[in-house]
This record gives sequence, C-alpha cells and structure tokens, in this order.
Amino acid sequence: MSGLSFAVRSIRARRAEFVASFLAVLGGAILVTACGVLLESGLFAGIAPQRYGTVPVVVGARQSVTAPEDDGPDAVEPLPERAMLPAGLVGKIAATPGVRGAVGEVSFPATIVTDDGTVLSAPGDGQTLGHGWGSARLTPFALRSGRAPRLPDEIVLDAETAARAGADVGARIRIATAEGSVPYRVVGVAAPPDGAGLPRQSALFFTDARAGELSGHPRAFAAIGVFTDPGVETGGAEGLIGLVRSLNASDTAVTRIERTLADQGYGERAVVRAGDARGEVEFLGAARSRTVLSVVSGSFSGFVLMIVVLVVAGTLSLMVHQRRREIALLRAVAATPRQVHRMLATETLLVSGAAALLGVGPGYLAARLLRDGFARIGVIEEGFALSVGPVPGVVAVLLCLGAARLAVWAAARRQVRVRPVEALRESAVETPELGRGRIIGGYVLLGLALIAVAALPFLPPNLAVVPAGLSSMLALIGVAMLGPRLMAALTRLGGALLPRGAAGFLAAANSRAGARRLAAAVTPLVLTIGFATSQFYSQTTLAEATRYQARAATVADFVVAGAGGGVAPGVAGAAREVPGVTAATPLVATEVVAVGRTLLGEPLSRSAAYGIDATGLDGTLELPVASGRLGDLRGDTVALSETEARYLGKRVGDRVALVLGDGTRAKPRVVAVYRPNLGFGDVLLPATTVLPHTTDRLADVVLVALAPGADRAAVATGLGALERHYPGLAVGDRASLLVAQDHEVEANAWLNRLLLGVLLGYVALSVATTLVTVTTGRARELALLRLVGGTRRQVARMLAIETALLSGIAVALGTLVAAVPLVVLALSLTGTPLPSGPPWVFAAIVAAAVLTAVLSIRVPARGVLRARPLEAMRSRE
Repeated sequence: MSGLSFAVRSIRARRAEFVASFLAVLGGAILVTACGVLLESGLFAGIAPQRYGTVPVVVGARQSVTAPEDDGPDAVEPLPERAMLPAGLVGKIAATPGVRGAVGEVSFPATIVTDDGTVLSAPGDGQTLGHGWGSARLTPFALRSGRAPRLPDEIVLDAETAARAGADVGARIRIATAEGSVPYRVVGVAAPPDGAGLPRQSALFFTDARAGELSGHPRAFAAIGVFTDPGVETGGAEGLIGLVRSLNASDTAVTRIERTLADQGYGERAVVRAGDARGEVEFLGAARSRTVLSVVSGSFSGFVLMIVVLVVAGTLSLMVHQRRREIALLRAVAATPRQVHRMLATETLLVSGAAALLGVGPGYLAARLLRDGFARIGVIEEGFALSVGPVPGVVAVLLCLGAARLAVWAAARRQVRVRPVEALRESAVETPELGRGRIIGGYVLLGLALIAVAALPFLPPNLAVVPAGLSSMLALIGVAMLGPRLMAALTRLGGALLPRGAAGFLAAANSRAGARRLAAAVTPLVLTIGFATSQFYSQTTLAEATRYQARAATVADFVVAGAGGGVAPGVAGAAREVPGVTAATPLVATEVVAVGRTLLGEPLSRSAAYGIDATGLDGTLELPVASGRLGDLRGDTVALSETEARYLGKRVGDRVALVLGDGTRAKPRVVAVYRPNLGFGDVLLPATTVLPHTTDRLADVVLVALAPGADRAAVATGLGALERHYPGLAVGDRASLLVAQDHEVEANAWLNRLLLGVLLGYVALSVATTLVTVTTGRARELALLRLVGGTRRQVARMLAIETALLSGIAVALGTLVAAVPLVVLALSLTGTPLPSGPPWVFAAIVAAAVLTAVLSIRVPARGVLRARPLEAMRSRE
C-alpha cells in the first residue's frame, strides 16, 4: 500500500479527530488571506476618481513628510491637511512634451443655506465643495442651462444640488464658507452626461478669482489636471501588477511630467497619478486611508499569524498526542521514525492543504466585509477599493501548510525518537514533563510581560495602551507554552475544592493525570478571556481618560459648534462682542510633525496639536503649566506638553522644528510647557498660525466664558443670534464638548472591537473543536470506567466536575493575565485601579467562554456515554 493511500484511509478512519485540524487551518487561511488583501490594498489600492474622471493625469502635492535615513528606509509621516502646489507649476507642466494643456484647481468647503437657515448637506454623507469654473474642464460637468459665472457674486450649481435646494437659474441663495454666509445669484446649472451629480460630493462653481479668495490660497492649487496629446501613453501604476508593468515603461506622460517636476525642485514634493490612482489626489482621505489600512492590517496580521499558529499548532499537537498509542504500536512493528514522520506529513498535507485552499475564497470575501466595516466606523473613506490579486491567497496557503507541518513534526518528535517499548509505556500514562527549551521560553515570555507592565507608568499616556496589550499577549503565549506544568499545579490546588465522593475523586485524579489534555482544553479558553478583556477595556479606559481630562481642562460656560463639523474663524471674534462674554477662544485641531532626533532617536515625531487664542484662555481653558506662560502664545511661538518636551529634548526658550498640517515648515520658540492632557494633544500653537494651514480653514469649536453676574440665558440668546451670519451654529454647555481625540479614540475603539470580534470568532471555533476532540478522544477511557463498575450517571457527573474545574482555571488565568496590565494602565491614566467600561462586557466574555466549554464537552460526551462500553472499546482500538 502506498503512503498516500494509507494516509487517505487513516484520515477516513479518524474523521472526527481530523475535523478539528481541518477547521483550524480553514479559519486560519480565511483570516490570513483577508489580512493579505487588506495589506496589499493599503499599498496599492485607493478610491476611484469622480471629479477628475475626464482628465487622464492629475498632479498633487505629496501628502507626507520624509526624513532621509543613513541606515534603512527613510522615515515618513503622513500629513493630515491638504498640501498645496504653487500656481507657477501649471505653465511648466503645460510645456512638457506630449502635454496638450494643464489646469489648476482649488477645493474648499462651501455649503448652501436654505431660507429657513438649514445647512444643505451633500449626498451620501459627502462634502459640498467650491471650485473655480475654469477647473470644470477637469470634471464631467457641463452646462445644462444658463452660463458660466463672470462676477464675484455669481455661481453655477450642479443639477442634483440645484434640485435639492429648489434653485434654478436666476435664483438667489446663500453660501456659507470660512468667511461666513454670503448671498450669490445662480447663473447656471451643470451636470455630468449620465446624471445630475456625483455620488459623494456636491459641486459649486465660482469665478476663478473668487474661488482663489475663498480657498485661502489665491496663488496655489490643490491639484493640477493634465491633458495629453493623442497617442501619448499615459502610464501610471494600478495595483501590484500595474507597478511591475510600470517598471518597463520609461517614456509615458507620467514619467515626462515627473521629470519636469524634478527640474523645478518638486520631484519629492509632488505626485503624478493616472487611472484609478487619480482618486488619491481628489480625495484627501484616500492617502490617509491607505496609510491607516497599511498600519492596521500590518499590525492585525501580526496578531492573526500569532493566533493562527497557536491555534493550528495546539490543535494538531492534540491530534498527534491522542494518537500516541497508535504511533507507539507502529514503532513496535518496526516502523522507522522517518516512516512515521512521512505518514503524519502526508496526512497533514492532505487535510491542511484542502482546508487552506478552501479558505482562500472566503478570505477574499472576508476582506471585503472588513473593508465595509472599516468604512462604516470611519477608519477609511467610503468607496475605498480593494486590490484583489493572487498573492495573498498563495501566501495564506503556504503559511498555513508550513505552520501545520511544523506543528506536527514538533508534536511527534519525541514519540518517534524514543524506543518502541518506552513509547508504548508513555502512551498508556502520559507525563506532564516539558522540554527544557519550552520551559525556558515560557518563563522568558512571562518575564517580558511583567517588564512591559512595569514600563506603563513611564510612557506617554497616549502610548500606554500598546505595552498593556503586548503584555497580555506575551503572558498568554507564555501560559500556552507552560500549560501542562501550570495545569498540574493548578489541579492540585483546585482538587481540594472539588465535591467529595467518587465523581469528585475521579475528576481530580483524571485532571492531575491528564495535564497535557487539560492544558490543550484550557489554553484556548484563557486566550479568549484574556485577549478579549485586555483589548476591550484598554480602549474604554483610554477613551474615558481622554474625555475626563478634556472636560476637566475646559472651564468655559458655553461651547459653540458648527452643524457641518466646523466653525468659521470669525465666530470667536463675534462671540466676544456679545454682551456678557468676557473671553472666547477657538479650538483648531490638527497634527504636526517634529523634525529632529527624539529621545528614541527617531528623525520624525507626529503629535496631535491644537490652535488656540491665548488672549481668550481666561475662563475657557485651564491647562496647568509647568514652566513659562500660555499667555505668551502668539506669533512665532509654541507650547509643548511635558511629555513632548522631554521626548524632543526641548525647554522654554528653545526653538523646535515643526512641519505643520499642510507640509509648511516652521521653527517656533517654546514659550510654555504644560502638564500632559490627552484631550488637548501635546502641542499648542496660535490659532492664527494653524488656521491657514488646515484644509477647511475652520475651527472645531469656540469656547466662551461668561462675565461674573452675566445673565446666562441672555448670553445664550446672543450667541444663538450669530447664526444669522454663521448658519448652522449650535450653542451648548461644556459637557457638549467633543474634542478631535474623542472621535479618533471612538473610531479606534470600534476598530478594535471589530477586529477583536473576528479573532474571537476564530478562537471560539478553535475552543469548540478542541474540546470536542478532547472529549471524543476519551471514549476508551470513559468506557473502561464503566466496565469497572462506574455508572453512566457517575461518569457524567465526573465530566461535569471536570468541566467546572477546567472553566474555573480558564477564567482565573484569563482574568489574571488581563487584570495585571489593565490595573496598571488604569492607575496610570485615571488614578484608579478599576478599568473604565461596562462590567457586563467582562461578564458576557466569561459567560460565552464557559458556555462554549460546557456545550463542547457535554454534547459529545452524551453521544460517547450512549454507546455500550465494549463497543466503545472496540471502536477505539
């Protein structure tokens, strides 16, 4: 009989045992494929262009800052705001050989205000954007009626927006921008050839001069559209395959324009995009989505690979362990170690190969579902397309097969290495002895977990979540490696708590003797409880700390917010004119990148930042100052948190090199160092410095302070009256404050919950299949107990007590692994030992794990006990 046919017959004879291995590899292949697709998409995918659908090539500013490194790749940090290109580049690009023409475009938020003061939103939760009519050539829009705008108060609407606003040619409407609300006359209605508007944006066209004024960048463009001569190959790479093809294309419109930009000194500061990659220039969130997707999928892939390897290795090791009697008998009838290894390898290849191949297709579907979930919670932009190629599937199959093969080889190594007689003796009575390397590795991981916990109080608050999660993961792997030894010790302790009687005695004895079997059952449960609890409550604790610190620092009486997500800069000045108001300061959220070697030797460091008006801080914002004065924050100055100052090695009076949100470089002087506050970032700048370098030139909110004895209701009425010139304003108290970090932390929390749910689904499947395999693998042992006088009821009660012991150990270990870093994290962030978050989530996690254990043992046990003892003995031989 050939080795292949023998392996096939062996698999058929042990279908129940191989089901667990098959499902473990199948789930692993699905997860690894999905992660691979997301990672490839983060590198090569994007959003298909809408507004730039008719122009073949688009040039935009590079949305990142780069610092060259002597060793290794250059350091890169993304820019949060729209970087601009100088208007002079249009003529240079137009003069490039093969280029027929070039048109610059500006883009800025501009919304229609109806007669009743309602701000008209864009379709699909998109944006309403203003542009110059000259850039309409780049878009699919053409005049359907009327004419182009010629005067500063004239405007052209897209047909879809005109219909929703009830405005036709000749109508007068109000348009709200960063300068406030101004009336315009509709002189034209434009539409694309195949519809009334674009799916996720509304377009308002002004004169080019007026659009430049409203954008805040009269001598710069957000993008430059390029029309090529007939017959000129466009070029550009789309996806991994397109990138490979582009390496052989040296004379295309894209490469020619890139050479022109390099000659003008913009080779590293601009990007040239064609095909679907044009969407990266059109949608500012496209580049950010790629960056986020790359980072998230990269880190998530690490967790997935670790868990898949643990689950696959544990499941296959259990399968080999339960076949130790069979392997010993094969050795006794002269089978060589090589033959046994070859038999197991063939079985593994057949089962794991089939499972991995079947998991590739659902993996691509899972990637699409995850992409939709990411978009729904706001982590990536709606419409972000996936890059679907063969590479993720191939990699998933190879990784799953490699992990399975290595696990089987490691599990069978001792059993095929010892003498046949010794193998037979060990197959009858298992030993919890572990290899020296495994013991050392387990203790090293537990030690590293404690080191990560000890480092928590010394890290910046916004980074403390990382070592907390890492500590739990290291501890979980260490527990898995030391499983049999830990189970042997814990069952001795837990045995004293078990009920007296025959069933309790048998349960304690079986648990002590079957430490390896118990470890295989407990480890997935510990992983479920520990990982889920740690990940969930670390995020809720960070979110609560952010909200608490932001609101503790906010002493304003009123918070003025905008319906469209922003407040015009003039609102702060107008609020100060309201009787009874003593101070008002805008909060302008952004991010900055510090340039220069940090405490850790990094050349770039990105930090959350806010623009404020230092003259309006009294009664609105209280940030404890360690040195210097926040009142000096004006002009070319900056304030740093103590964490940031220590990280950058700066103090009051020093200059710090910063890259503002749109890529503009500055070197302000440090005038104050304040206590860290998660709600207000690590960098404070004058609002007048930040606003011109933001995409929408809007403040997030305006904080307003009352004068002593002022009539609160009258002031609220006065602030509400500002809506006549600044439509969409909402006046609330300090409890309504939503800082930018609130949205970011909330999105990150939902992201972690989504990814956690995916992983826990896989781990739960592993728990169920492992426990079913363990239970069915004890059929001979349970039959023997009944043959020596045990009743079915006694054996069932013994299994129930074992299940309670197993669940208790899993809950205790899982809770301990999660609790240690969570308590230290909570003390570091909130000053209390209890993590923030609803307690019922922990109860639900524990209940789900225990219920899975009970059902996965009780259901197969009922089938095993239903069979006659002699038949069960024969079926296992």
